[in-house]
Amino acid sequence: MPLVHGHGHRRMSLKVLSHIISQLRPGADLSRVTLPTFILEPRSMLERITNFMAHPELLLPLPKVQDPVQRFLAVVKFYLSGWHIKPPGVKKPLNPILGEIFTGYWEYPDNTRGYYISEQTSHHPPKSSYFFMAPDHGIRIDGALVPRSKFLGNSAASMMEGVAVLRLLNVGKSHGGER
Repeated sequence: MPLVHGHGHRRMSLKVLSHIISQLRPGADLSRVTLPTFILEPRSMLERITNFMAHPELLLPLPKVQDPVQRFLAVVKFYLSGWHIKPPGVKKPLNPILGEIFTGYWEYPDNTRGYYISEQTSHHPPKSSYFFMAPDHGIRIDGALVPRSKFLGNSAASMMEGVAVLRLLNVGKSHGGER
């Protein structure tokens, strides 16, 4: 016999909604708002950062590009390549716990790999640090990301603040690397 949702289900839904609304004030930091898991993106912010690394293969030719302007354009192309990825609907990712890590790697057509690790390095304010390395290509990226979100009354704003440093380890300064 199928379960029939009665008035209890409606009351629970209203209770959840009123709890969320009670936490919202214009200018409120949304990272401090407690949300039920069914409305969150089913992955951690640490994994979501990999969206920015959607096409690391675009970096592989960089060490061989001699013209600095062309190299700059290639970096911009790589950076913009991750902006097309978004989950269905706009959902907040799960908050990682302090010290949580996420690791992964990419296999390239030339049988080399790129490695990625991220860690939650601060809880309040939330801060995620990450590291990418393609050792056979001399490419390294170190970064930190601080997501910020605010409730604006009838809308929400989400900002990603942080820094990423791309190093080409076999280029420039007598092969000590170029930033």
